[in-house]
Amino acid sequence: MGCSSPTTFSTNEGEIPLEGNLSSIPTVFASEQTDEATYITMSVHVEGWVGEKRDSEKFDRHAQIVLNVAREAYQGGAIFSFELSSEFATSDGAKAVVDELLSLGHAVEVHADTGGIGTPTLEEFGNKLTVKFKQVQDLGVTPILVSGICSRGPFVEAAIAAGYKVTTGIVEYCFTSLDPRYHPEGWDIEACPSPSECHGDPDFPLVKNATPWKSSDSSSWVLPNKDGNLLIIVGESGTTVKCLSEKVIEKTGCKYQIDDIEEYANLAETYVLLDEASDDSKCCVFSTTMSVGSPPPEGYVLSLVDSLSFLIDDGRAQWHSPWQIFQKMNGES
Repeated sequence: MGCSSPTTFSTNEGEIPLEGNLSSIPTVFASEQTDEATYITMSVHVEGWVGEKRDSEKFDRHAQIVLNVAREAYQGGAIFSFELSSEFATSDGAKAVVDELLSLGHAVEVHADTGGIGTPTLEEFGNKLTVKFKQVQDLGVTPILVSGICSRGPFVEAAIAAGYKVTTGIVEYCFTSLDPRYHPEGWDIEACPSPSECHGDPDFPLVKNATPWKSSDSSSWVLPNKDGNLLIIVGESGTTVKCLSEKVIEKTGCKYQIDDIEEYANLAETYVLLDEASDDSKCCVFSTTMSVGSPPPEGYVLSLVDSLSFLIDDGRAQWHSPWQIFQKMNGES
Protein backbone atom coordinates (compact mmCIF):
# COMPACT_ATOMS: atom_id res chain seq x y z
CA MET A 1 0.00 0.00 0.00
CA GLY A 2 1.09 3.57 -0.56
CA CYS A 3 1.27 6.13 2.13
CA SER A 4 0.44 9.17 0.12
CA SER A 5 -2.94 10.76 -0.55
CA PRO A 6 -5.80 8.30 -1.15
CA THR A 7 -6.20 9.92 -4.53
CA THR A 8 -4.80 8.04 -7.54
CA PHE A 9 -2.33 10.40 -9.12
CA SER A 10 -2.33 10.90 -12.85
CA THR A 11 0.86 10.49 -14.81
CA ASN A 12 -0.05 13.51 -16.88
CA GLU A 13 3.12 15.56 -16.89
CA GLY A 14 1.39 18.85 -17.68
CA GLU A 15 1.53 21.89 -15.43
CA ILE A 16 -1.03 22.05 -12.61
CA PRO A 17 -2.34 25.56 -11.96
CA LEU A 18 -1.81 26.78 -8.41
CA GLU A 19 -4.48 28.68 -6.56
CA GLY A 20 -2.99 31.75 -4.92
CA ASN A 21 0.19 33.76 -5.48
CA LEU A 22 3.67 32.44 -4.81
CA SER A 23 6.95 34.23 -4.68
CA SER A 24 9.68 32.61 -6.76
CA ILE A 25 12.49 34.51 -5.06
CA PRO A 26 14.80 31.93 -3.44
CA THR A 27 15.54 32.31 0.24
CA VAL A 28 18.59 30.61 1.73
CA PHE A 29 18.14 29.66 5.37
CA ALA A 30 20.82 30.57 7.88
CA SER A 31 20.01 28.00 10.54
CA GLU A 32 21.88 27.77 13.79
CA GLN A 33 22.23 24.20 15.08
CA THR A 34 20.84 23.72 18.57
CA ASP A 35 20.02 20.60 20.57
CA GLU A 36 16.59 21.99 21.43
CA ALA A 37 15.44 22.55 17.86
CA THR A 38 12.52 20.60 16.43
CA TYR A 39 13.55 18.22 13.66
CA ILE A 40 11.82 18.65 10.29
CA THR A 41 11.69 16.02 7.56
CA MET A 42 9.82 15.66 4.28
CA SER A 43 9.16 12.29 2.65
CA VAL A 44 8.84 12.53 -1.11
CA HIS A 45 7.16 9.39 -2.42
CA VAL A 46 8.52 8.84 -5.93
CA GLU A 47 5.56 6.83 -7.18
CA GLY A 48 6.23 4.58 -10.15
CA TRP A 49 4.78 5.60 -13.50
CA VAL A 50 3.49 2.54 -15.31
CA GLY A 51 5.86 1.62 -18.12
CA GLU A 52 8.58 4.17 -17.32
CA LYS A 53 11.15 1.41 -16.95
CA ARG A 54 10.62 0.50 -20.62
CA ASP A 55 9.97 4.02 -21.91
CA SER A 56 13.02 6.25 -21.42
CA GLU A 57 11.18 9.42 -22.49
CA LYS A 58 8.50 8.79 -19.89
CA PHE A 59 11.13 8.17 -17.24
CA ASP A 60 12.97 11.36 -18.19
CA ARG A 61 9.77 13.40 -17.73
CA HIS A 62 9.25 11.83 -14.31
CA ALA A 63 12.89 12.36 -13.36
CA GLN A 64 12.66 16.03 -14.28
CA ILE A 65 9.74 16.49 -11.86
CA VAL A 66 11.71 14.78 -9.09
CA LEU A 67 14.79 16.90 -9.73
CA ASN A 68 12.79 20.13 -9.90
CA VAL A 69 11.41 19.36 -6.43
CA ALA A 70 14.91 18.57 -5.19
CA ARG A 71 16.44 21.74 -6.60
CA GLU A 72 13.77 24.02 -5.13
CA ALA A 73 14.15 22.32 -1.74
CA TYR A 74 17.92 22.82 -1.96
CA GLN A 75 17.46 26.49 -2.85
CA GLY A 76 15.47 26.90 0.34
CA GLY A 77 18.03 25.07 2.48
CA ALA A 78 15.88 21.96 3.05
CA ILE A 79 16.79 18.29 3.23
CA PHE A 80 14.16 16.00 1.68
CA SER A 81 13.94 12.21 1.77
CA PHE A 82 13.27 10.90 -1.76
CA GLU A 83 11.73 7.46 -1.40
CA LEU A 84 11.91 5.47 -4.62
CA SER A 85 9.41 2.98 -6.00
CA SER A 86 10.78 -0.15 -7.67
CA GLU A 87 9.61 1.05 -11.10
CA PHE A 88 11.68 4.21 -10.76
CA ALA A 89 14.69 2.66 -9.00
CA THR A 90 15.18 -0.05 -11.63
CA SER A 91 14.92 2.28 -14.63
CA ASP A 92 18.10 2.90 -16.61
CA GLY A 93 18.30 6.60 -15.75
CA ALA A 94 17.83 6.21 -11.99
CA LYS A 95 21.52 6.28 -11.06
CA ALA A 96 22.06 9.75 -12.54
CA VAL A 97 19.00 11.07 -10.69
CA VAL A 98 20.18 9.58 -7.40
CA ASP A 99 23.64 11.05 -7.87
CA GLU A 100 22.17 14.54 -8.27
CA LEU A 101 19.84 14.10 -5.29
CA LEU A 102 22.82 13.17 -3.13
CA SER A 103 24.90 16.06 -4.47
CA LEU A 104 22.13 18.42 -3.32
CA GLY A 105 22.30 16.98 0.20
CA HIS A 106 19.06 15.00 0.05
CA ALA A 107 18.45 11.46 1.30
CA VAL A 108 17.46 8.54 -0.93
CA GLU A 109 15.31 5.82 0.62
CA VAL A 110 12.64 3.23 -0.32
CA HIS A 111 8.91 3.61 -1.00
CA ALA A 112 7.80 -0.03 -0.94
CA ASP A 113 4.07 0.29 -1.62
CA THR A 114 3.58 -3.35 -0.68
CA GLY A 115 1.97 -5.56 1.96
CA GLY A 116 -1.59 -4.30 1.50
CA ILE A 117 -3.02 -7.36 -0.25
CA GLY A 118 -4.03 -10.28 1.95
CA THR A 119 -1.90 -11.25 4.94
CA PRO A 120 1.66 -11.89 3.78
CA THR A 121 3.92 -14.15 5.81
CA LEU A 122 7.10 -12.82 7.35
CA GLU A 123 9.18 -14.67 4.77
CA GLU A 124 7.14 -13.36 1.81
CA PHE A 125 7.08 -9.82 3.10
CA GLY A 126 10.71 -9.80 4.18
CA ASN A 127 11.84 -11.08 0.78
CA LYS A 128 9.92 -8.36 -1.06
CA LEU A 129 11.38 -5.63 1.15
CA THR A 130 14.87 -7.08 0.77
CA VAL A 131 14.57 -6.89 -3.03
CA LYS A 132 13.58 -3.22 -2.78
CA PHE A 133 16.43 -2.55 -0.33
CA LYS A 134 18.91 -3.98 -2.84
CA GLN A 135 17.41 -2.04 -5.74
CA VAL A 136 18.28 1.24 -4.03
CA GLN A 137 21.56 -0.13 -2.73
CA ASP A 138 22.52 -0.90 -6.35
CA LEU A 139 22.21 2.84 -7.01
CA GLY A 140 25.00 3.55 -4.53
CA VAL A 141 22.92 4.18 -1.40
CA THR A 142 22.30 2.00 1.64
CA PRO A 143 18.76 2.91 2.65
CA ILE A 144 17.71 3.27 6.27
CA LEU A 145 14.01 4.11 5.78
CA VAL A 146 11.10 2.36 4.12
CA SER A 147 7.62 3.85 3.63
CA GLY A 148 4.43 2.27 2.31
CA ILE A 149 4.50 -1.00 4.27
CA CYS A 150 1.38 -1.00 6.47
CA SER A 151 -0.21 -4.44 6.34
CA ARG A 152 -2.30 -7.08 8.08
CA GLY A 153 0.93 -9.05 8.02
CA PRO A 154 4.12 -8.60 10.08
CA PHE A 155 5.28 -5.33 8.52
CA VAL A 156 7.51 -4.33 11.44
CA GLU A 157 9.36 -7.66 11.56
CA ALA A 158 9.65 -7.77 7.77
CA ALA A 159 11.22 -4.29 7.64
CA ILE A 160 13.71 -5.25 10.35
CA ALA A 161 14.57 -8.52 8.58
CA ALA A 162 15.23 -6.62 5.33
CA GLY A 163 17.66 -4.23 7.01
CA TYR A 164 15.61 -1.07 7.52
CA LYS A 165 15.79 0.96 10.72
CA VAL A 166 13.05 3.58 10.19
CA THR A 167 9.53 3.69 8.77
CA THR A 168 7.16 6.57 8.03
CA GLY A 169 3.74 6.91 6.43
CA ILE A 170 1.70 5.34 9.22
CA VAL A 171 -1.98 5.31 8.23
CA GLU A 172 -5.17 3.79 9.62
CA TYR A 173 -4.67 0.51 7.71
CA CYS A 174 -1.62 -0.16 9.90
CA PHE A 175 -4.01 -0.93 12.78
CA THR A 176 -5.04 -4.16 11.02
CA SER A 177 -1.84 -5.90 12.16
CA LEU A 178 -2.53 -5.20 15.83
CA ASP A 179 -3.72 -7.67 18.41
CA PRO A 180 -7.40 -6.72 18.94
CA ARG A 181 -6.69 -5.57 22.50
CA TYR A 182 -4.59 -2.73 21.05
CA HIS A 183 -7.19 -1.52 18.55
CA PRO A 184 -8.28 2.08 19.15
CA GLU A 185 -11.47 2.36 21.14
CA GLY A 186 -14.48 2.08 18.86
CA TRP A 187 -12.37 1.14 15.83
CA ASP A 188 -13.84 -1.57 13.56
CA ILE A 189 -11.42 -3.68 11.56
CA GLU A 190 -14.26 -4.74 9.25
CA ALA A 191 -14.52 -1.12 8.15
CA CYS A 192 -10.86 -1.23 7.07
CA PRO A 193 -10.81 -3.80 4.24
CA SER A 194 -7.99 -2.41 2.12
CA PRO A 195 -5.32 0.31 2.07
CA SER A 196 -7.20 2.38 -0.51
CA GLU A 197 -10.34 2.38 1.64
CA CYS A 198 -8.52 2.86 4.93
CA HIS A 199 -5.77 5.36 4.25
CA GLY A 200 -6.54 8.14 6.67
CA ASP A 201 -4.76 9.73 9.58
CA PRO A 202 -4.39 7.28 12.51
CA ASP A 203 -5.77 10.07 14.71
CA PHE A 204 -3.15 9.92 17.44
CA PRO A 205 -2.75 12.79 19.91
CA LEU A 206 -0.28 15.44 18.77
CA VAL A 207 2.39 14.34 21.23
CA LYS A 208 2.34 10.80 19.78
CA ASN A 209 2.49 12.13 16.23
CA ALA A 210 5.48 14.25 17.19
CA THR A 211 7.44 11.69 19.24
CA PRO A 212 8.97 8.75 17.33
CA TRP A 213 9.15 5.42 19.10
CA LYS A 214 10.59 1.95 18.51
CA SER A 215 8.94 -1.41 18.00
CA SER A 216 9.84 -4.94 16.97
CA ASP A 217 6.31 -6.37 16.92
CA SER A 218 3.52 -5.66 14.42
CA SER A 219 0.90 -6.96 16.84
CA SER A 220 1.73 -4.21 19.35
CA TRP A 221 3.52 -1.55 17.31
CA VAL A 222 1.52 1.29 18.93
CA LEU A 223 3.30 0.56 22.25
CA PRO A 224 6.80 2.09 22.53
CA ASN A 225 9.54 -0.47 23.18
CA LYS A 226 12.92 1.03 24.06
CA ASP A 227 14.59 -2.18 22.85
CA GLY A 228 12.71 -2.21 19.54
CA ASN A 229 14.60 -2.34 16.26
CA LEU A 230 12.38 -0.22 13.99
CA LEU A 231 11.89 3.51 14.58
CA ILE A 232 8.33 4.62 13.78
CA ILE A 233 7.82 8.26 12.77
CA VAL A 234 4.19 9.34 12.41
CA GLY A 235 3.98 13.12 12.05
CA GLU A 236 1.25 14.29 9.67
CA SER A 237 0.78 10.91 8.00
CA GLY A 238 -2.34 9.90 6.12
CA THR A 239 -2.30 12.90 3.81
CA THR A 240 0.07 14.74 1.52
CA VAL A 241 1.10 18.38 1.78
CA LYS A 242 -1.18 19.44 -1.06
CA CYS A 243 -4.21 18.10 0.86
CA LEU A 244 -3.48 19.87 4.14
CA SER A 245 -6.00 22.68 3.65
CA GLU A 246 -8.76 20.65 2.00
CA LYS A 247 -11.42 19.46 4.42
CA VAL A 248 -13.26 17.48 1.73
CA ILE A 249 -11.20 15.73 -0.94
CA GLU A 250 -12.96 15.56 -4.29
CA LYS A 251 -12.73 12.56 -6.62
CA THR A 252 -10.42 14.61 -8.83
CA GLY A 253 -7.98 14.89 -5.92
CA CYS A 254 -6.38 17.76 -4.05
CA LYS A 255 -5.06 20.93 -5.68
CA TYR A 256 -1.84 22.73 -4.87
CA GLN A 257 -2.93 25.91 -3.08
CA ILE A 258 -1.42 28.75 -1.10
CA ASP A 259 -3.64 27.62 1.78
CA ASP A 260 -1.67 24.36 1.98
CA ILE A 261 1.51 26.33 2.57
CA GLU A 262 -0.11 28.40 5.30
CA GLU A 263 -1.44 25.27 7.00
CA TYR A 264 1.98 23.63 6.68
CA ALA A 265 3.65 26.55 8.48
CA ASN A 266 0.96 26.58 11.17
CA LEU A 267 1.38 22.85 11.79
CA ALA A 268 5.15 23.20 11.99
CA GLU A 269 4.81 25.92 14.61
CA THR A 270 2.43 23.68 16.60
CA TYR A 271 5.12 20.99 16.72
CA VAL A 272 7.77 23.52 17.70
CA LEU A 273 5.64 24.91 20.52
CA LEU A 274 5.02 21.37 21.79
CA ASP A 275 8.75 20.69 21.65
CA GLU A 276 9.56 23.86 23.55
CA ALA A 277 7.13 22.87 26.30
CA SER A 278 8.36 19.27 26.48
CA ASP A 279 11.24 17.77 28.46
CA ASP A 280 11.16 14.55 26.38
CA SER A 281 14.43 14.28 24.45
CA LYS A 282 12.66 12.25 21.73
CA CYS A 283 10.23 15.09 20.96
CA CYS A 284 9.68 16.52 18.47
CA VAL A 285 9.84 15.55 14.78
CA PHE A 286 7.62 17.29 12.22
CA SER A 287 7.25 14.77 9.40
CA THR A 288 5.17 15.38 6.27
CA THR A 289 4.75 13.81 2.83
CA MET A 290 4.69 14.78 -0.82
CA SER A 291 3.96 12.50 -3.75
CA VAL A 292 5.42 12.68 -7.26
CA GLY A 293 3.34 11.53 -9.02
CA SER A 294 2.06 14.68 -10.52
CA PRO A 295 4.23 17.80 -10.41
CA PRO A 296 3.82 20.75 -8.06
CA PRO A 297 3.75 24.09 -9.86
CA GLU A 298 7.02 25.93 -10.30
CA GLY A 299 7.94 27.76 -7.10
CA TYR A 300 5.58 25.77 -4.86
CA VAL A 301 8.24 23.71 -3.08
CA LEU A 302 10.49 26.72 -2.57
CA SER A 303 7.58 28.69 -1.11
CA LEU A 304 6.65 25.73 1.10
CA VAL A 305 10.17 25.51 2.50
CA ASP A 306 10.47 29.29 2.83
CA SER A 307 7.27 29.37 4.91
CA LEU A 308 9.28 27.85 7.77
CA SER A 309 12.01 30.48 7.73
CA PHE A 310 10.56 32.16 10.85
CA LEU A 311 11.32 28.91 12.72
CA ILE A 312 14.55 27.96 10.97
CA ASP A 313 16.25 31.36 11.15
CA ASP A 314 15.82 31.54 14.94
CA GLY A 315 17.17 27.99 15.44
CA ARG A 316 13.81 26.72 16.69
CA ALA A 317 13.63 24.09 13.93
CA GLN A 318 16.12 22.30 11.66
CA TRP A 319 15.91 20.17 8.54
CA HIS A 320 17.30 16.66 9.00
CA SER A 321 17.62 13.43 7.05
CA PRO A 322 16.16 10.11 8.24
CA TRP A 323 19.65 9.01 9.27
CA GLN A 324 20.14 12.13 11.41
CA ILE A 325 16.76 11.59 13.06
CA PHE A 326 17.64 7.97 13.75
CA GLN A 327 20.88 9.10 15.37
CA LYS A 328 19.01 11.62 17.53
CA MET A 329 16.59 8.96 18.74
CA ASN A 330 19.50 6.72 19.65
CA GLY A 331 21.29 9.47 21.52
CA GLU A 332 24.08 9.59 18.92
CA SER A 333 23.72 13.21 17.83
